[in-house]
Amino acid sequence: MLQLSAMQKQSFDTGLVSVFRLFTGIRFILALFGLVFVYSGLRPTFERQEISTWITIGESGVLLLYLILPGINARLGKWFLPIALAVSTLGPIASTIAATVPQAAPEITQARSLMSQWQLVIVLLMPLILVSWRYGFEAAVGYALVIDFVDITSLEILGPAMGIHPFLVFTILTFRTLFYLLIGYTITRLAAELRAQNTRLEQVNRQLASNALAQEQLAISRERNRLGRELHDTLAHTLSGIAVQLEAVEAIWATKPEQAHNLVKDVLVQTRRGLNEARRAIQALRAAPIEDLGLRMALEHLARNEAERGGLVLDLHLPERISGLNPEQEQTFYRVAEEAMRNAVHHAGARNLSMAVSQNESQLVLKIKDDGVGFNPQDPIPPDRFGLHGMKERAEAVDGQVRIESQPGQGTLVTLAVELKR
Repeated sequence: MLQLSAMQKQSFDTGLVSVFRLFTGIRFILALFGLVFVYSGLRPTFERQEISTWITIGESGVLLLYLILPGINARLGKWFLPIALAVSTLGPIASTIAATVPQAAPEITQARSLMSQWQLVIVLLMPLILVSWRYGFEAAVGYALVIDFVDITSLEILGPAMGIHPFLVFTILTFRTLFYLLIGYTITRLAAELRAQNTRLEQVNRQLASNALAQEQLAISRERNRLGRELHDTLAHTLSGIAVQLEAVEAIWATKPEQAHNLVKDVLVQTRRGLNEARRAIQALRAAPIEDLGLRMALEHLARNEAERGGLVLDLHLPERISGLNPEQEQTFYRVAEEAMRNAVHHAGARNLSMAVSQNESQLVLKIKDDGVGFNPQDPIPPDRFGLHGMKERAEAVDGQVRIESQPGQGTLVTLAVELKR
């Protein structure tokens, strides 16, 4: 059987209290209007009408304060909603009894009593819905039976004096009980289905998050392996050859200086060749999202994923097409955006995040802004802040420029401008 998570329970309870608060506020306002009509003479007023109206105002007013005042829910815990339901049930019943105490002709008393009973069916419908939604069909059955018991007891005491025929009482109670059971069963089924759907959705989301993490870890592992192979085929081989040749130079330096000099020339050539191979390998290590999606889509996926991971509100402005960059510039563009976004998500404590890319004939400009804690850009960048150093170094390597604008408490704006190759 699907279980309801703690977060879902909290969401349901919050929604129930909001609906209950609105319902109680409407009853309170209608009772105030009723009191105005009673004392203004705008409608005929029966005996005991004032008492019934004042009971409704008192009960709904107290209940409204109970639902509005902060801290009561936290202190009472699971008893908060049952107490509110009890008040919203017993109050209307007491008001109905007060309105039907015999003070007039039997015919008027009986008509007033029957009208009050039908009104009570409508008023108690909201507490029944809340009971069914929160506690299930068994609680709804119990609620309907308790109301029947209270009504039967009160009518047993006051019924003879009011002259109400037992058949009428039986008809009303039977209809109300069957009607309440039908409503309770329907609400319970709807609530159970909604809870089951939410639970399944939560399970699917967890599975998707787990799959995404596994895919990310697999991609990182593949990239590490590829990087290891590239370094082994370039730097490792080159350095091994240099080490062997330098050992030979050391061995013949004193006895064969001319041969040693030639070996040193060979080492320099091999060193330059290895350096070129290393540069080629580094240029080939482009971001996988760029390879798979292109720069524009890679930036969009990066922005949406980072904003979702940090729970930030994202404002994204990207052109339809980004062109004019060579592969190394694209790599720099993506890596600077990645570092700036991650700083905003993990270090800035921001709530809102924006990314905008603009392009003209000579430049491509990236702007990433957050509303986080900010910092003073005039302060020296600590040596351990590799991310900020890395952004500047990457931009300079492709003749670009990174500008960081920030103030404590006013967020940060990172701007990257890259010259387009003609």
